[in-house]
Amino acid sequence: MKILTYGEIMENGVSLFTAIAQLNGKELRVKFSGSIRVENPYKQLESYIQDLDAQLRQNKISSTVLDFTGLSYCNSNGFYVLMDIIDVIYGIVPGGVQVNRLSRDDWHQETLPVLLNLEDREICFRTSLKDCVEI
Repeated sequence: MKILTYGEIMENGVSLFTAIAQLNGKELRVKFSGSIRVENPYKQLESYIQDLDAQLRQNKISSTVLDFTGLSYCNSNGFYVLMDIIDVIYGIVPGGVQVNRLSRDDWHQETLPVLLNLEDREICFRTSLKDCVEI
């Protein structure tokens, strides 16, 4: 797998959140891990979002896997930065999107569909949800 771009939120020298975009053949895989608890996550992830946009436009990608199983917490500010990342992906990459989420986590089950905007018919049609068990 080829790493396209890497984003990180750090506080006091400690990594709190990472977003890694990788290319596996023609499949985009984006893994989110850690937690977003800072007031302005966009400040630390702005260059990641810009680089992700550029990388997606440069590569031929046919499908996407968004893996949220490593995301343990996301505050409301983090919600908006994740929406920006997801908007870039859905806006550029054609094809299906598989979303891996935790089956026993209220945020993953209730809030993630809102974040993904699954009420939008086109997004809903392209998206499949895969419930995973936390290891």
